[in-house]
Amino acid sequence: MTKTAIALTAVLLLPCLGAARVPMSEPLPAGEPLTFSLDSTTRDPGDLWDVGTEEYYWVVNSWLAGEETYDVYADPAGCPECQGGWKPVSVTFYLFWESAFAGSLSVSVGIREAASTSRDCQEPGASICMSDPMPVGPVATPGLWAITLPLPDDAPLATEPFFATVLFHETRDQLPALVTDRGPCAGCRSWNDWGEGPQELCSHGFPGTLSIFTTLECQGATPVETRSWTAIKCMYRTQARQ
Repeated sequence: MTKTAIALTAVLLLPCLGAARVPMSEPLPAGEPLTFSLDSTTRDPGDLWDVGTEEYYWVVNSWLAGEETYDVYADPAGCPECQGGWKPVSVTFYLFWESAFAGSLSVSVGIREAASTSRDCQEPGASICMSDPMPVGPVATPGLWAITLPLPDDAPLATEPFFATVLFHETRDQLPALVTDRGPCAGCRSWNDWGEGPQELCSHGFPGTLSIFTTLECQGATPVETRSWTAIKCMYRTQARQ
């Protein structure tokens, strides 16, 4: 085979990499999740509220590949009254390990805007904030794990729907399985981007919505940041262009 033919074959195969994955689902074993948290800040539970998907039911094997993002829709509209507004402080996501894992995964969490599309759907849009990479692991005990990672301190108040983002920076052996709620899969709620733009996961055969949620903290009468998300996004974009 000529070098030209080899190069052409490689190019033709690239768009098929994401489509080659097929989610293999099975119910989670009974039991409560183990916890892994890098959010060391002491918080009053009475000031916290979770938005997103907290339920966990299905293990989704043969999908997580690394070097990709996962996003889940969250709407703060149902939060109780809070004088200073609700600030996103952490993202929690569930992973399932079949066996002990001696290494670690490099993961970031963030917030993205919910962008309207021509598909009558909201999908992950521009990044609002993103943490630095953090190590998740090692995992001495196999099973279901709830992973909680802190968001940047400068995350703005949540005043409108958004997407919680989990970014896996690398691909490696012994990757865990993803986890979803009981379902049925809610359209336009779970997304995966492996380099070809956001992919809606119900259309790829996922049994439910990805189990990812954001914890919000009620701010006091004088919150750290009172500007709207639109103003914050404009500020970040202006700084990025300088």
